[in-house]
Amino acid sequence: MKIKIIYKKAIIIALSCILIPVLCISACAGAVAGVAQAGGKSFFYGTVVVDAGHGGIDGGVVGSAGVKESDINLAMARLLKSRLEEANYRVVMTREDENALSNIKRIDMQMRKEIILSSSPLTVISLHVNRFSDSARRGVQVFYDDTEVGKDFAEAMQAHLNKTVNAKYGGRDDYEAIEGDLFITKCAPVPSIIIECGFISNAEDEKLLLDEAYRNELCSRIAELIAREHNPE
Repeated sequence: MKIKIIYKKAIIIALSCILIPVLCISACAGAVAGVAQAGGKSFFYGTVVVDAGHGGIDGGVVGSAGVKESDINLAMARLLKSRLEEANYRVVMTREDENALSNIKRIDMQMRKEIILSSSPLTVISLHVNRFSDSARRGVQVFYDDTEVGKDFAEAMQAHLNKTVNAKYGGRDDYEAIEGDLFITKCAPVPSIIIECGFISNAEDEKLLLDEAYRNELCSRIAELIAREHNPE
């Protein structure tokens, strides 16, 4: 009887030694596949945080047609998210609807920072719309913070948008990236920039900012440069 019990135990142990590694391999493979196919897409290159500036009671600047900057920023952010996901990036939005994260600006900004930090992004892109007292001023302008972590990235983005967008629509290709003391670009130690997508105070730019084709084109160009600068291949 003891011999049979011992023999059965030996068989169970032997089978366990075979099955456990197999199950572990299967589980690991499933986990990898789950990550690779998250949301039906494969994300190879990492995370980009897209920040739609303003929102809620903070509508930002307003155009002659009464359209708020916050609404334009959100529309642009959604398009940029789509373009980046098509290029195999995971995208985290700081806001996904017309609301801010808080009715108190300081808390809203702090919550955006927390989203950025928790996402461990490759880069942060904050989208805004410009306004200036001189209505002749127009074009897409890129800003980076005074720590200069994002300076090279900002200059590359500005040069790309000069060539592909500003020259085409405004006849200028000599805009320079601008340094500033900017909260949103200092939230994480990664290249982070603000893109002012046009001047709502300029009639031609305002029309473009409200045009779906232009929005798609601009977001495609932004995504192109991100892929060029933040692609491990």
